[in-house]
Amino acid sequence: MKPHNDNTISLQRAIYDIQASGKSQAVPECIDEHRALEHQLILYAAKGKGDIFIDGKREQLERESIYVHAPGTKLEIQLSPGSSAMFYWISFDLFILSEKTDSRRGFVLETTFPLQGKIRAFSSQFKRFMYLLISDTKLESDESRRFHRQQLLHNMLNDLLTHATAVNGNDTENRLRVTIEYMQRHYRENIRMSELAELGQFHPSYYSQVFKQTMQKTPMAYLTDLRINKAKEMLLVTDKSISDIAAHVGYGDEFYFSKRFKATSGYSPTVFPGKKKLNIISLSAPYTDHLFTLGHTPRAAQVHRHIPLITKQLNLPKHGSESWKASRDIFLEVKPDLIVCKDNVLSKAQEHINDIAPIISIPWVNKDVYQHLIDIAELIDQQRLAQQWIDEHGKKAEMWRKKLKPIIGQATVALCVCKGHDLRLYGDRNIGHVFYRSLNICPPERIAKEMGKSPAGTVFTWKAIAPDEIRFYESDFLFVAIETESDRQRILHLLRSNPYWTGHPAVRRKSLYFLDWDKWIVYAPYAINQQLDELGHVLAGTISHY
Repeated sequence: MKPHNDNTISLQRAIYDIQASGKSQAVPECIDEHRALEHQLILYAAKGKGDIFIDGKREQLERESIYVHAPGTKLEIQLSPGSSAMFYWISFDLFILSEKTDSRRGFVLETTFPLQGKIRAFSSQFKRFMYLLISDTKLESDESRRFHRQQLLHNMLNDLLTHATAVNGNDTENRLRVTIEYMQRHYRENIRMSELAELGQFHPSYYSQVFKQTMQKTPMAYLTDLRINKAKEMLLVTDKSISDIAAHVGYGDEFYFSKRFKATSGYSPTVFPGKKKLNIISLSAPYTDHLFTLGHTPRAAQVHRHIPLITKQLNLPKHGSESWKASRDIFLEVKPDLIVCKDNVLSKAQEHINDIAPIISIPWVNKDVYQHLIDIAELIDQQRLAQQWIDEHGKKAEMWRKKLKPIIGQATVALCVCKGHDLRLYGDRNIGHVFYRSLNICPPERIAKEMGKSPAGTVFTWKAIAPDEIRFYESDFLFVAIETESDRQRILHLLRSNPYWTGHPAVRRKSLYFLDWDKWIVYAPYAINQQLDELGHVLAGTISHY
């Protein structure tokens, strides 16, 4: 199956959990009682004079203003003496679709919203949605009523994204960002530069100047690149005709589409799918490992430190919630034909570099390492090498199973990760792959049950436990992955002071081992082969335990 990714950051993949809403002629309770917000908040100050403190920074409270704030924001409002006020607010949690299979949908909590702080321009439609949300609080236990309120919130957020301009921080930059996000969502449509300038509240000539200084291209060139890159993505991962792809990306004329494609890329759309030696950038370290295993050196990449690969290294987020620090200049310099990433950083990539090259995300959680390899091999036409690695890894694993059988017999293994104050028991992906899949060692019964709920190596990764719960995961061997020396000391303290740790069968038989988190967390072919050899030597007794 070919990998697939959605074209834009979209609230179409979102669901909402509304926590509270209301109106008040005084400072709303959600702010007065909780100075640090627990949920996302949209506050509409219809009237009122005074000050608003955002993370300690003072601003003047303005009537007819909207404020959008993420969880954790420290918010305080001080009304001027004698000032009349009217506030409307709604607090909510936003969840974005992270995985999708025939039998399961997975969502992750999104702790930010593209607009933050004070909002300048918004439509009268926003007020209508807000009023409806505030008034529509009856029968909240009624399922249809609950869905109706979620739809109202969805419409209100969409309206904000379409019309609003954030004014906190760099005003020009934020207004420019609004126009970029608009193009990313509406690139199929006939967009005029005058419309974009008006949306961002720029004079048209100044807008073009600011855009080019920031993005190193004109707005219309950016829009064309968005369309052509989406077309390239579809050429790689679908079987659609050139005419269908042209229509999908906003070109009614197939001939004109082909002309624009060639002018932008240097080759025709019919040539691109068979283009050899693609210049690739990898935004995710595991997929960099896959490319390396398949004999391809990406021009730039996020790289884990245990792989002998020399390339331009990128400082990129590992998760969608982390900030993007990589400069566009690096991507413009490399001139990639293709960008690959995990789906959990796709939205960040689309936000910053969607115009530079087609971005294809390989689903992370609902596919295992073998399917990741096959998907990436299809992109670079190296299916033979992918199957070769799978076969050779199988032979290596079989060699170790035969060697270890007389030594460990039917032993069981528990895999624990200690990161700060968190303890996690792992299943058969990431750290657990070589234990439970390559060597077929049995996990504790409770972990086996969790693993059995999904196809091997997918969905279930780990289960959080309290220190005393280790008693429910008895095993002959206990491996603990640690990231820092303080993690090691915490485990050693448990081994001295906690009866459930001192009494664990693996501890009693002195079969507890420490693993390097940074090395063992990598879930990719080259790293897995290194892990397999290390584990084989440990279990064979040639490497000592803690």
